[in-house]
Formats: sequence, structure tokens, C-alpha cells
Amino acid sequence: MCFGFTSCSHDIDTLSQEEIDQMKANEIIENYKKAFVAQFGQPAADQDWGFGTTTRGITRSWNVNGNQWHDGVNYNYEYDAPVTTAEKNLVFNYVNNVNNVEKVDQISFTQYWVAQIWNGKTDQNADGVKAPVSHSYPNQNGAITDIIGGAQMDKLEILEKAGTWTHCNNFNAADNNDWKEGGEEGRTLMENSGTLSFRYTNSQSSYLSEKYIIVPGEKIDASLKGFYYVCFDFERGYTDAEWAQEKTMGTYEAWNGNNYQGGWNFTLDGNLNEDQVKAAIGQQNGRDIQNINIKGYLYGDKHCDGDGNYTDWIVRISPAKVKSSDEYSVRVIAEDLTFGQDLDTDFDFNDVVFDVCLKTTETKIRLKAAGGTLPLIIGVDNPQNDQDYIANEVHNLFGVGVNVMVNTHADKKGLSSASKEDAFLTLTKHYSNAKDIPVYVKKNGAWVELTAVQGEPASKIGVDINFKWVDERDSMKGEYPLFVDWVKADATFRSKIKWW
Repeated sequence: MCFGFTSCSHDIDTLSQEEIDQMKANEIIENYKKAFVAQFGQPAADQDWGFGTTTRGITRSWNVNGNQWHDGVNYNYEYDAPVTTAEKNLVFNYVNNVNNVEKVDQISFTQYWVAQIWNGKTDQNADGVKAPVSHSYPNQNGAITDIIGGAQMDKLEILEKAGTWTHCNNFNAADNNDWKEGGEEGRTLMENSGTLSFRYTNSQSSYLSEKYIIVPGEKIDASLKGFYYVCFDFERGYTDAEWAQEKTMGTYEAWNGNNYQGGWNFTLDGNLNEDQVKAAIGQQNGRDIQNINIKGYLYGDKHCDGDGNYTDWIVRISPAKVKSSDEYSVRVIAEDLTFGQDLDTDFDFNDVVFDVCLKTTETKIRLKAAGGTLPLIIGVDNPQNDQDYIANEVHNLFGVGVNVMVNTHADKKGLSSASKEDAFLTLTKHYSNAKDIPVYVKKNGAWVELTAVQGEPASKIGVDINFKWVDERDSMKGEYPLFVDWVKADATFRSKIKWW
């Protein structure tokens, strides 16, 4: 035993400074891991911390809620052109001419905007012309109901891939008024979706209709090239339950030779024509059935086949273009391994916040915030001499001292704080995954790397590019309660948790 301790003591005395620094770093990391588990629980064994894919650095699905988070959101896509009155009139007048209706190839986009163009319930062109009224089937008394299609069309749905329909958010009641960017009609951003087909529901039933045409904008006017207009004709079909109960109703006469025998009402199962009615009633006691009058149907006044005019509802589809060649595809939030007694206020993951553009020959960094007060560098492997890396130190890039917190509202907590525009750093090395970009903090005299090792407590996390980071010393799990569930959940359950 004594020999062992003596040997260890001798080994410590002869360690290099680099080995001593590594021991310090290991101790810091182990203490951080224990505190992390105490705060959030043991991470799932397959937890990849948001860095699951190599091309974008983070797995992202279609985003139908973008328009709901428009306040302060910096989308990575150029907004499409505002919808103008002139455009609406051009589109309506073209589609309203039934001679222009033709079948076109289905469009194929995965990132695109959906913009509101026309609501057949209320919109009218410059001459006051509106979408024509549709007519129902006759009811059992022969009465036909006028139907304003735009008033009954609801919930735009898009077939994003085979077998998967998704609701395009905010397009309800043949309208979208939830977001008027600069005054134009509402729009929704769809990401990693598809445009295999389109449909709507009917406000009076569960019937779904895919009766639409697609008109390329350039067919309408040269100024609309690049836009595609999905135009719906209102129809209201039978649900299975209604069809099973449908009855044809009317009157018929019975004749024996030239002798009139009287007239009767009839009610027969199914939607039948005159020959089918005659066959169903059959000959009665030698009397011929004549002068059949089909008045209508039990559910007729709720149904129509459409009128061939596709102006009941029109939306515009346009590809969403990346703002520039510098596509920042993932945001990294990190914790500098500092914690104290109050764990809730220490794990805010805002000690550095930066966006990453994974280019082919280089990697671009867009710094958003620095909530730590320790030297912290990005893009340097195994740092040694502090002065060699000043160009990569985040506080220096923001033009402030290390003791100043940037863009985390630290002033509200009485801390030294600054508000700064984004800062930029270009790394000459190419990284295929943002997880692999080295981030080091100097703590207790040792440079310690911030990591995201699968299944272990992480000190950096990949999030959506629009993620709103936590204010200084606010609680991560207080701001985002589902984060705790996400940390511990397996991949299947994690895919269902939108913790941010």
C-alpha cells in the first residue's frame, strides 16, 4: 500500500504541465456531468444532441408553423413577392374563363411558400365579378340550393409524400389572415414537405375533395413566371355513411293499356336514374309504370358536383429560395461547464450561441450571443498559447472584454452586459457536421473542450436555426420544460417531441 502511494506521489511530481492541465480538465468535465444528470436526468443511450445528420448538422422536418412565430424570426429563405391586387385580378380573370382550364403536370417542390390569392366567398375582381355560385343536387321536393363554395371550403391539406397528408397551417375557411407581412395576404412556409396533391375538407361534412387544377403563372402573364396557382372547384360529395342511406324520391304513374290507374310517390335506395327506378318498381298487377318524375334525393341539397369553374379558392405555390449561398443550417448553444448551488440558473446554454454554414471548402460561423465570462474559442484544436487564438475568442469577436455578457439580457440580473450585432468567423477547415467544430473554454487554467458525445451529458447542443436562446441565468427547463423529457427519451419518442 505504502509503495503504491509513494509511486503515485512520485508520478504526480514528474507530470508535465500539459498532463496536469488534462487532469484538471477531466475533473471539471466529470463534475459537470454529475451536475447535468442531477438537473436533467441520465441521457438516453442514443441521444445525439440534435446533430443527427451530417449534411445540415441537425434533423429538420417540414415546418408548417413558421407563420405563427413570425415576430423576430429570421427565416433562412427569401420571402416570395407580396400578393398584389393586380396579381389577384390577373389570376381570377384567367381561371374564371373556363376555356383556359386544362390539366397541367403536378409541381414538385419540397421547400415552398403557400400564399392566399382568392376566397370565392368574399373576393371580387375590379369589375365586381365574384366566383359563380354552385348548385346542389335537388332535394326530395325538387328544390336546388345555391352554394357559395368559398364559404364551405376548409382546411387546406397537402400530400407531402405517399400516404402522408399534412394540414397547411392557417389556411382555414378558404382563407389565411393570420400573418400579413407588409400588408399582403397571409402565407405559410413549408419545409421538407412535398406537393404531390392538394385537397380541402367541407365545413358541413368530412368529405375530402381533390378537385383542382394547377396553372403556371407564365400562362397567365409574364410577370407571374415562377409562381404556380392551385385552383379549386367546390364540390360536396357523399360520405360513406350518407351514400349507404341515400334514397331517390319522386312520383310515377301506373297505366293499364290506355287507362290511367293513378299516381304514386316512391322512395328507393340509392342514387338512381329513370331506367333504374322503372326496373326497381317493376310492373304492378299488369300495369305499366310511366311518367317517372325524379324529384330529388334524401341528401341531395347538401351535394354538388362542382360547376367546372375553379375560382372558389386559389392559393399560390412558389419555391422558397435560400437567402444567400451562406446557408446557416444549424444553431449551436453551449454551456461553459460552470455551475453552482442553484443549478436552475446555471444550465442556461447561452455561454456561446452561434450559427453554422457548412460550405464545401470552409465553414462559416455567425456569432449570436456570449453569455459566459470565461475565455472561449471556436475552431481551434487543442489550444495551448492563449494569444495565438485571440482571433477565435468570442468576446474579442464581439469587441468586448471577457467579463461582458453579450445579447443575453444580463443587465436585467445586474451583470455586465452588451447588445451587439452578429459577429462572423470563417474557418478554413471544412466540417460535415457542426458537432465536430471544436469549442474550448479556459477554466481553472486549463482549456476544456465542450462536447456532444452520444449518450453522455452534453455541453453543446444543435438546435433549429430560429431557436430562441434563454436569457442570462434563466432556467433552461423553466423556459423549455419538454427539454428534460427530450434528454431522456429514445429516438422514436424524441422524434415526436418539439421541445423548443
